[in-house]
Amino acid sequence: MPTKILLPHHFQKFGWIFILPFASLLFASNYFEFSFSFLNLPIRVGSLFEDSVENFTNEFALIGVFVSLFLIAFSREKEEDEFIQKLRLDSLLVACYANTFILIIGTLLFYGFGYLEFMGYNMFTIQLIFIARFRWVLYKQGQSLLAS
Repeated sequence: MPTKILLPHHFQKFGWIFILPFASLLFASNYFEFSFSFLNLPIRVGSLFEDSVENFTNEFALIGVFVSLFLIAFSREKEEDEFIQKLRLDSLLVACYANTFILIIGTLLFYGFGYLEFMGYNMFTIQLIFIARFRWVLYKQGQSLLAS
């Protein structure tokens, strides 16, 4: 029985296409202060009479990475069957366990601004671990089928 809440398979291709540019933009924005001038937007901060111009390149890159990972993780495979559904569930469980372990270790090791940066990157770990484990088990399953 097909899962109705997964996205169509062709969305996965868009996720793979966009992940590298958005991840590169996020890296450049965080570490080299790269920004797009068209993402300078006026916002009101504090009192009614103070206007400020903020650049939203970092936010744009973060959203792009989140959406790309979402499209990769939650799009159907070409052949979606009960084995794939069980593999999805198992991979999600492993990702949640690993994320909890990483959170505990990070909380013990990082303080101050380092902890904030750690938490920023930790936002991606559940999706990344899910995708890595899911793809790895699919790859290994394909290898064992070819060997038989």
